[in-house]
Amino acid sequence: MRERATADAPVGWEKIHRVLLVRLRSIGDTVLMTPCLVALKQWRPTLHLAVVSERLAAPVLEDHPAVDEVIVLDRQMNQLRDTVERLRVISTLRRQSYDLAVNLHGGPTAMVLTYLSGAPERLGYRGYRHGWMLTRRAPNPDVIWGKRPIHSVEQQIGLLKWAGLPIPTIPPTSLRVSEQALQSARRRLRHQGIRGPFALIHPAATEESKRWSSHKFAQVIKHLARCYDLPSVVIVARHEAHLAENIKGFAASAVHTMSDLNLKEVIALAAQASLFIGNDSGPAHIAAAMRCPTIVIFGSSDPDVWRPWGPTPHVVVHVTSDPLGVRLPPAERIKHVRVEHVIEAVDRLLTTISVRDPAEAEAVGEVAQHVASRG
Repeated sequence: MRERATADAPVGWEKIHRVLLVRLRSIGDTVLMTPCLVALKQWRPTLHLAVVSERLAAPVLEDHPAVDEVIVLDRQMNQLRDTVERLRVISTLRRQSYDLAVNLHGGPTAMVLTYLSGAPERLGYRGYRHGWMLTRRAPNPDVIWGKRPIHSVEQQIGLLKWAGLPIPTIPPTSLRVSEQALQSARRRLRHQGIRGPFALIHPAATEESKRWSSHKFAQVIKHLARCYDLPSVVIVARHEAHLAENIKGFAASAVHTMSDLNLKEVIALAAQASLFIGNDSGPAHIAAAMRCPTIVIFGSSDPDVWRPWGPTPHVVVHVTSDPLGVRLPPAERIKHVRVEHVIEAVDRLLTTISVRDPAEAEAVGEVAQHVASRG
């Protein structure tokens, strides 16, 4: 029997003044929850919004105009220290007297934090483990929206919709650059000799099945330099520096590398870049949130769920079948994305940008004008 989306009464929003959103884990997931923040503030600007985030992703939200408070959970490798850290966060939450806690994650830690926050209203999906800790349990997001597939943004904001928050249109993802990070990013670019448009490249990913090869990235970087006179900045985490060095070895002078950026500097670079190319990962969602034209190379993950959300011009590159038409297992798909696929996406995206209205063309920098002049 099909679930009904009207199983429980909506939240009494007239009594809600302080809202806690629990969003643990990855950078990309955190970027994709920003439409929830914007929707809440658009509806009632006086709401106090707090977010529980892990240390890795917290900087994404620290400068966001819709966030009043970021509570950082600093995961510890030692079990005792990790327990102490969770107790510290729980103590902080209970002192804040939230009216509503929304579990956007669903994992056991998020569920415990939601339950022990002290909020009288606790919202999450019916399918979460330990759902008895919630006071309001929403049906599956496909029931709420009446369609499939469901994007990650729709899954998260669907909880608020089901709880009665008016959402006439789902907002795009959004971030804000700190002035300090912007100045730091500009200094880094000048130090590398980059004073004009550039492409931002992110070749890393959390899983090998989502990671396109360094050699192929290098071929695309050469294309950007040869056809668009566009230098590339390859960004990776410090422990991923070998990926950047491999690309530099293949692409030579067309590429610059940065492996010691903090997350706010990544946001600042994305705000200045003329183009982003990378695997399905947090930086791809950061680029889209900063309105940087984006090309995302997908492997094992599903673009219907994880593609960029919002008006930013973007192209998804995803291969599901081999040249003979045989469907590929997800783990094998990234290997079948050819250099030609991504180069075609680059040309298509930059040409599309070049024929947009002048205000948009100016916003993405001189590259669009260069493309238009190519005829």
